[in-house]
Amino acid sequence: MKKFELQITWLTAHARTLYRFIGRVTVVIILGIPTLFLFGDTLLSLIGHGLAVLGHGLHLLFEVFETIVGHFLEEGLHLPKKTAEIIFFWSSLGVAIGLSWYLSRKAHSAARRAVTTIQERRLALAESSKIMTWIRFALIISSLSATLYFFT
Repeated sequence: MKKFELQITWLTAHARTLYRFIGRVTVVIILGIPTLFLFGDTLLSLIGHGLAVLGHGLHLLFEVFETIVGHFLEEGLHLPKKTAEIIFFWSSLGVAIGLSWYLSRKAHSAARRAVTTIQERRLALAESSKIMTWIRFALIISSLSATLYFFT
């Protein structure tokens, strides 16, 4: 039992060092990919069902909003029902196009920042040959274990 406790202590110390050096996102990716590989069928189906429920809820919320605005346009501005529906459609289409443009610009700038950060981290890792040796070793071991997993 003493040897096992020493191994756990050693592993914890090295995991903390790796966490501080590489960063939280990279450690999450390193731990998340094997988890997704091992339990992906369960996790992805749960995520898919959750997104379907979210989509249905948002659709119902949009329908309630459309009904309220339609009644307001009909009763408040004394418009026929067809005209109120046309006004709501074109105004919601304009809002959707504006939000899409805004969100796509935000996503583009976030992607550029992420690429810059990844390049900077890659250069910092390349400068440290010791950590690169450990990363290569870990990649070799993980690829061998994945190969063994496929053939068992």
